[in-house]
Amino acid sequence: MTKPDRPTIRLFVEGELAAGQAFELAQAQAHYLRNVLRREVGSELGLFNGKGPEFRAVITTLSKKAAGVDLLEPIADFEPEQPLTLMFAPIKRTPMEWILAKGTELGVTRFQPVITEHTQSERLRPERLQAIMVEAAEQCERLTIPSLEQPFPLREAVQGFEGRIGAAFEAGGFSPVVQQLLPDRAGQEILPEPPGALLVGPEGGFHPDEVKWLADQDNVFGLSLGPRVLKAETAAIALIAVFQLLVGDGDKHPDFRGSARH
Repeated sequence: MTKPDRPTIRLFVEGELAAGQAFELAQAQAHYLRNVLRREVGSELGLFNGKGPEFRAVITTLSKKAAGVDLLEPIADFEPEQPLTLMFAPIKRTPMEWILAKGTELGVTRFQPVITEHTQSERLRPERLQAIMVEAAEQCERLTIPSLEQPFPLREAVQGFEGRIGAAFEAGGFSPVVQQLLPDRAGQEILPEPPGALLVGPEGGFHPDEVKWLADQDNVFGLSLGPRVLKAETAAIALIAVFQLLVGDGDKHPDFRGSARH
């Protein structure tokens, strides 16, 4: 949902942004504004670069291959996000793209592909996946773009992560996610540090040896997402959503960035 006082079109750009600055957009963005959205000189949009506030901008020149804008006032303050890594096994193209798009909308800051015994595809298209994350960030009014790391073997990714990892399993007798993230419901008095990463397996789930190995890791705890066996992409989004609602930023209002101070 976009606030009434903010432009409905937002674009992510590379480079520094400042009020009063003239900025040249990429050729693809010029094409998008002119031929897809049918915008004209004088139309407003929002620009953000992932490192600072979002600025209101007005189109000053627009042709088939070029577009220039003037930056006006900042319209959304930049606030650092709570780091959240999603470790996932690469799956088929469409559901994997869905994981990155929806994960971006839900606040994942880092995507870490992991190679497991049942991983069916190790091939990634970084440019395509980057474009999907950018588009999702533009649409959801997010001010940052997640990072997409190179694939790593499961064991290396887990052992190299500094922090706790909540891993979703469909079997193994692990406690429900609510009990793990809100221990007071299970009668525990001490709330453990929230995980810095969430882990979901591939199509077909983790190999039994991987489940056993993960259960033996000090920084990994298992999570159950209920009695049904979920697809990999469903498990990923369900786990992120539950995490954000229970211990993430799900308690914040959509306008949590507030109005930019002039």
